[in-house]
Amino acid sequence: MIVLSVLLSRVSFIHVLISSTVNVANLGSISTSRPNIDVDRSNLMASSHLVRQATTAILQEDPTLAGPLLRLAFHDGATREQLSDDLNNSLFVGGPNGSIKYEKDWMENRGISRPLQAVEEIHSNIEGLSFADCIALAGAEAVEFAGGPSIQIRLGRRDTTKADSKKRMRTLQGDTDRSLVDTTLPSAGLDSDGLRLYFGALGLSDEQFVALCGAHDLGRHVTLLGMPKSCLKELTRECLETAPVLMPFVAEDPDGFSNTYFKKLIKWNQRKVKLGEVAFIPTDVDLVVDNGLRKYVSKFAKNKAAFFSSFESAYQIIVDAGATSVGRY
Repeated sequence: MIVLSVLLSRVSFIHVLISSTVNVANLGSISTSRPNIDVDRSNLMASSHLVRQATTAILQEDPTLAGPLLRLAFHDGATREQLSDDLNNSLFVGGPNGSIKYEKDWMENRGISRPLQAVEEIHSNIEGLSFADCIALAGAEAVEFAGGPSIQIRLGRRDTTKADSKKRMRTLQGDTDRSLVDTTLPSAGLDSDGLRLYFGALGLSDEQFVALCGAHDLGRHVTLLGMPKSCLKELTRECLETAPVLMPFVAEDPDGFSNTYFKKLIKWNQRKVKLGEVAFIPTDVDLVVDNGLRKYVSKFAKNKAAFFSSFESAYQIIVDAGATSVGRY
């Protein structure tokens, strides 16, 4: 992509300028084996700024990438699972660790190639940050670019060299069939009990995971509209990646980040939405038909600042797991 190549050349030039005042060479020694990576705070600040700057430049050329970049960050971070050893010590397996580059064939990751390639090219020009760090930074910057809150995150994640497990090692289930949580990424068919189990295992409160679902205000999902007959006969990954028609969850400003998603959920629950106004999936609807969750939908629909605050904390919980810095960047 010509635009991206020009952008990365500009990023490299900026990096050279920063290197004249910051010892970028020291960044190469950062690893999770050193407890305190914040001793290189000025270098971390410089590199994280470059990632954010490059992300913004890409989004200025193509604002439709904001949603996919946020989704990329969530899908890399949410594959985490907490286990315990024989001595009952907590152990964590999975993301955020850059494993998503090995998980492109997962059905849940359809359409992920475009944002993945963008972050891979940014990371190739950045020293001292892991690929997982760059994914988390790009997702945060995409939210702010689209009009959402400014989110600072911790750094020092360690990249993996293989895919995470698609299946959870320990399944979770409530009293209903649809509450079964057996995969590391959430099923679109989970009911409200399943959502509580899934996000609770990641450390999110009900209010935080409802806020996180507000990310569906941004971006689009794949549809079968306009698909060639060969794809309708056999729906391959290539078919999903090149789908001709993408449909926004919320038709109003799909490249902007606001609390419109929650307003539309309330409107849907009142049976007042028009055809084509929304394209919710079952987990969206769960939030407004469950009495305990609907109060947060109503809260966020009325108060954008409250939504932004809860979304910021939820995003940090998802992407900061495994990060070793104390400070946020």
